[in-house]
Amino acid sequence: MKYLSARLFLAFFLLLAPVQSVHAQEQIAGDAAVFDDWRVACDQAQPCRMAQSVVQVASKRLILQVKVFKGDEPTMLLSFPLGILLNTGWQYQIDGRSPTLRPFEICNADGCHAGIKLSQSLLAALKRGRTLSVTFFDAGRTKVNPQISLIGFTKAYESLP
Repeated sequence: MKYLSARLFLAFFLLLAPVQSVHAQEQIAGDAAVFDDWRVACDQAQPCRMAQSVVQVASKRLILQVKVFKGDEPTMLLSFPLGILLNTGWQYQIDGRSPTLRPFEICNADGCHAGIKLSQSLLAALKRGRTLSVTFFDAGRTKVNPQISLIGFTKAYESLP
């Protein structure tokens, strides 16, 4: 029981540590371009995408990664760390507007993931917005609220083939 309590405390501490938004730090073999706070990449491993990550400053631990794929049905894929509370789902807001609650879809060794098909209205809100706020809870039921900058979103999205 002490071991479990220590692990929960560590998870709680790590998720409360300062975080910052950074350009996606994925390994990219092909072309990559930076549009303000977004990075666009095309390679053989994945379709062209734009991405941004939020990491803890001290530990460099990934808190949230957001990828947007254009294609026939524009999609946003969010990746969360392991050790989060799944039954509460997660929510997002653009510039403090009404939050939208969503379920997590799958967890694997890389983390927990969820996708959103980007409707025309949601895509327009992301393009004109300043901040995408995402909220979820860690295993200790502590609220985690990373902020994704939308600065450069439109330019990055329009650059996708």
